[in-house]
Amino acid sequence: MAFDKDTEFYRFKIIEPFLKKQKKLKEISEEKNISYATLKRWVQAYKKNGVIGLEKKTREDKNSFRNVDNTKLNEIKKLCAETNETNITKLYNFYKKKLAADLKISYATFYRIVNNIDHFFNKDTIRYLKKIKKEHQCYILLDIPLYILASDDNIFVPQLLIAIDAATLEPINFMINREIASFYELLGFIHDSILKVSVKENKLVIPQEILVASKEINNKPILKEIFQQLNLKISEHYTENTEIQKFITFITNDIQEQFSNKEIAPKIDEIIEFFTSYLYLNKKEFSFCINYKLVNNLHFIRKLDILLQETNRKVIDSKIRVKNIQYTSFYLSSLNGKTIDIKFSPVINRIIYIFNDKNYLFSAFQTKYK
Repeated sequence: MAFDKDTEFYRFKIIEPFLKKQKKLKEISEEKNISYATLKRWVQAYKKNGVIGLEKKTREDKNSFRNVDNTKLNEIKKLCAETNETNITKLYNFYKKKLAADLKISYATFYRIVNNIDHFFNKDTIRYLKKIKKEHQCYILLDIPLYILASDDNIFVPQLLIAIDAATLEPINFMINREIASFYELLGFIHDSILKVSVKENKLVIPQEILVASKEINNKPILKEIFQQLNLKISEHYTENTEIQKFITFITNDIQEQFSNKEIAPKIDEIIEFFTSYLYLNKKEFSFCINYKLVNNLHFIRKLDILLQETNRKVIDSKIRVKNIQYTSFYLSSLNGKTIDIKFSPVINRIIYIFNDKNYLFSAFQTKYK
């Protein structure tokens, strides 16, 4: 299949032989007449955010004023206050479109302004990360494409979603996805990661910040509500930490060595088993899985409900169905025929939480979950 030269798929097909270790970048550079620096930039973009990281970026206008007058500053302040956007690049593109020819502010200037006027965006992340010395102060979430084929009902390229403590650079939680995690999947994974650390520490442990390497962290109203309720800032960030980049390289190389030469694509359970022994080598205390039936009565678990997805369902035959999975509870029999409010994590299908007027009532468990 031929792809347009401006598409991310065209760029992926160019670097694919390098990702599969079939060719070196210099060979591809000579064959395709594309500079080595450009190819290297594409590889880094793909490793950070998968295929969508290869989309063509519009070059920003180099000509910009050093000073921004109060009118434009107030316009940017108003935009930050009213917008639902969490990605500064998208915010800048929206601002450009809104003002059209009148815009004379570069992206770099706009970025600095937004960081200074809105605490939600405000951080100097590289310097911030270097100052982190205590565990559980900041977590880094990476959504890493694995260069192998996996099998379930179908064949797919798996993604590794992993949470790393910024102080120790040790993994605390992971999961395997079929594709890049959605916004609510990321929140569900964060919920699971915080709960896992809290169970281990036997108390509620909430980091000050979670840096997520994904463009899916894009619902500013919900993220601001989380910030207000938990004092936890969740924001998009792609770390340049060399140790983390080495860690990602080791992961992708080792997973290929383990599975790429097998005639039959591995099942998800095989990949999970491999990563459980691989990732927690130095931190074996994090190799456990949460038993939700046991932890459901912990006094602090309800504080994390803000990280769950909300919906409603009708109770039929004392059961509820969410995402084609059936849940049951002794208490559901009294609610037959009624539509009730539910909160759940898209990444944990063992349990759902039942609410009435935002008040927690009880939990229901997957029918076959033990």
